Amino acid sequence: MKKTIYLLAMLMIVCGAAQAQDYRRAARKGNSLYKEKKYSDAETAYRRSLAQDSTFYKAQYNLGNSLYKQKKYDIAKKYYAKAAEAPDISEKEKSAALHNMGNCAMQEGLEKRGTPDAIKSYQEAVEAYKNSLKASDKNDKTKYNLAMAQQLLRQQQQQQQQNQNQQNQDKNQQDKQQNKQDQNKDQNKDQQNKQDQNKDQQNKDKQKQQQGQDKQEQKKKADAERMLEALKNKEQKTLDKQKVKIPAGGRVEKDW
Repeated sequence: MKKTIYLLAMLMIVCGAAQAQDYRRAARKGNSLYKEKKYSDAETAYRRSLAQDSTFYKAQYNLGNSLYKQKKYDIAKKYYAKAAEAPDISEKEKSAALHNMGNCAMQEGLEKRGTPDAIKSYQEAVEAYKNSLKASDKNDKTKYNLAMAQQLLRQQQQQQQQNQNQQNQDKNQQDKQQNKQDQNKDQNKDQQNKQDQNKDQQNKDKQKQQQGQDKQEQKKKADAERMLEALKNKEQKTLDKQKVKIPAGGRVEKDW
């Protein structure tokens, strides 16, 4: 019985050692591929290593490196962060992982340059470099990159402020132009209303004038008719006076 337990224990040790060799072997294979600049193949090898032991921070760190070389910055940051949080990582290694996180964020900022998202990436880079220096402040490269990230952050913030100011100016100019157009529309509308009113008044005056002319014509016609009637009456009276009465049974003699 004791012999059986002993054999099982030895078997477990051997299996454990074999498993340890598997994830380390895969990581070493990834290192070789990385040196050959076969970054995609190196990524596969490191992932194989982590499949055997997900807490192996060296594979996490190197996987981050292979992803960085493939410009997969967002994913690389995650593996650098995992490596930096490993309990058995040294301060120097932690500082290096955080430094590389800053590099990833810096590259993302450069890719997004000119957009509001660039500011967020530069802020992330600044924070990562500061954390790297907290872990180990002996890396001059980190200090340089921190200063560069801070400068790029200020430039991007200034650029964004200038863009915002320009947008505000453009909007104010557009508002002024729109107000001017509205005023012109109102003026044109007022002018059109005045023209319509003048036209209505002219029509009214014309109608009034026409009515006056019609009344004058009617008056003239009435006056002419009265004059004609008066002439007829006068003529009739004259004719009545000129009539000669002929005595009964007599003959009128001419008065020469």
